[in-house]
Amino acid sequence: MKILNFTIEQEVAGQISTIYPTVIKTENEVVLIDCGYEETFDQFKVELAKLGTPLTAITKLVISHDDIDHLGALTLFVAENPDIQVYCSTPEKSSVSGETKSERLVQVEASLQQLPAEHRSWAENFMVRLTNIKRGPVDHTLEDGDYIADDVQVIYTPGHTKGHISLFDRQTKTLIANDALVIEEGRFNIANPQFTLDMRQAVASLKKIKQLQPAKIICYHGGSMEEGIQEQLEAVLQYYQ
Repeated sequence: MKILNFTIEQEVAGQISTIYPTVIKTENEVVLIDCGYEETFDQFKVELAKLGTPLTAITKLVISHDDIDHLGALTLFVAENPDIQVYCSTPEKSSVSGETKSERLVQVEASLQQLPAEHRSWAENFMVRLTNIKRGPVDHTLEDGDYIADDVQVIYTPGHTKGHISLFDRQTKTLIANDALVIEEGRFNIANPQFTLDMRQAVASLKKIKQLQPAKIICYHGGSMEEGIQEQLEAVLQYYQ
């Protein structure tokens, strides 16, 4: 099995966005974790091809949580490869599939009137983008402790959203943290604390990650880290407790 991390950098909505998606390749499966924005779809195809993984080879697409940069291109992937099986956590199935409004949209709508006037235009534009996400059916839901490929286990890490998931390869002790953590200026942090829907849960998820004693952590924002992980995780816990 191979766990491959790649970089997508592109201007989206007037800002440069840099993300670090992950693909897991086994003898029989190709699993993509999150699929970026609509705008980054073509670059995903280019980078996946560099890894020897054409889009048509992907067997599973795991959506770690319902945020635009993680599922914005979902329907484009499925349109080009109808055999892809889409997975997400059970708590987020209804929003990922479009049956209910996403937590993020509800959050932005609720905060709009409290925002300073200079930030209101940005929030209104963000609401439009969230409302316009193209959504599609979820084929399978994931529970905490399920396995998605070989020794790669689903770890529920709520907080950023209610159904956020990370993935942990027990053989190599590699954690694909998605947005449970970010790396900023060479250090871990909780992703977007101002947008984290439940900080208490986010801190509890961080404790859960620390107990796994990962040897490597891959973050969707910031890339990967292999040195001083336990010390850095403890520092973040101390900051938020």
